[in-house]
Amino acid sequence: MKNKLRLVKSCSILIFCAIVSLEIVSCNKHTKETAFVPRLDTQTKCKIEIAGRYQNFEALEAEFDRFNEFYPNVELAYTYLDNYKKSISTTLASQNAPDIFMTFPWMLDKSNYNPLLENAENLADSKNTGIELSAVNQKLLFPLADGSIPMVPVLCAANGMLVNEDLFKKEKIAIPRTWQQLIEACQKFKGAGYKSLILAENSANSIMGSLIFPFFTKEVMHKPDAISKLNKLDSQAGEYMRTTLELVESFKKQGFMDLEECSRIKDNYSAVIMRFFEGDVPMMLASADIVSGTKKREVLSEPFTNNPFKYSFCAVPVMEKGGAVLQVPSIEFSVNKNGKNLEMANEFMRFLLRTEELNNLAKIKRLITCSTVYSFDDVYAPLENTEHLYQLEIGILDNTYSQLRNAAYQVLLGNQSVDEAISCYGKY
Repeated sequence: MKNKLRLVKSCSILIFCAIVSLEIVSCNKHTKETAFVPRLDTQTKCKIEIAGRYQNFEALEAEFDRFNEFYPNVELAYTYLDNYKKSISTTLASQNAPDIFMTFPWMLDKSNYNPLLENAENLADSKNTGIELSAVNQKLLFPLADGSIPMVPVLCAANGMLVNEDLFKKEKIAIPRTWQQLIEACQKFKGAGYKSLILAENSANSIMGSLIFPFFTKEVMHKPDAISKLNKLDSQAGEYMRTTLELVESFKKQGFMDLEECSRIKDNYSAVIMRFFEGDVPMMLASADIVSGTKKREVLSEPFTNNPFKYSFCAVPVMEKGGAVLQVPSIEFSVNKNGKNLEMANEFMRFLLRTEELNNLAKIKRLITCSTVYSFDDVYAPLENTEHLYQLEIGILDNTYSQLRNAAYQVLLGNQSVDEAISCYGKY
């Protein structure tokens, strides 16, 4: 089943202005992006189809409006595909194949997606595509062995935790920035009578992604041999997880996470947001994808409407010297090299992969921009002074994180010891 989201003309979107990372601004302050200049006949009539797995993508529709200011006769349509993992391959092989389609980093180390990527145009070939990637944060790009880039990020996500800043202020507790401060903060909240100190939707993805991925990444990021073995799912590579799994074991012993209540939060999107908005939870493990849905749901939450509070997204401070955020593209776009309107599809991508448009897309979607000018929505302000790690730059692929996630979750639930989980690496 397909739900077609048609282009709806809307009012002009305000140019995105937000907090800018001082370090990156200092490196780029001399750079000013030139205005977009159309390369094709602006009276061209055609239809560009984009396929994806987001049910609602108003941010992209806003970009359609902006593109139509240059090409008023180009119709752009976004199609949501059910069961995207399976349906996209079939859709690309059909007569109604999309011109642009969503891709994701987790496809890179799974051979069943090779045919999908083979349909993708090489976006690094600027001579033939006209697309420049200089506005995109290069740490988010992943060239294949032959140097080609079949997918480019348009939105970025990270794992961390939502913090109810008003609760911390009320209890006169500092928002934790280190592991010791996290323990102390939880102890103080517990002493003040709070039952649920840290919550999350009950899944390995939501809990482990926020809690231990950055910690593990820091452990192995300068060990290329370890990363190679981990990516190959070498059974001996499980030993590289030991320190991380010991952290999970220590975290479990602290008893700060209410796993019983977590088990009652079944929906990994709406339900976890609505639970946080009840206002009695100091910290909620979450991804930026969940944060992106908070703004819309503020008005849907009666507790939040009656007692609104300030909240922000922070790194989980699981390290002695502070936390870190692991950034990975949330959505990447690929261009169908066999598409019917290849030239105009490339023109839209050339328009979209500019600093202004990437920032605008992120602002509307309330995710993290993929541009080199690292701009933040207010909710992400705490990340400005946080260490940023980039999965694709470091080279750790999805299968490695999947094994780690499952191993750590078994340790957290008490189903396996650290040694047992290590011995199962590559078998989850």
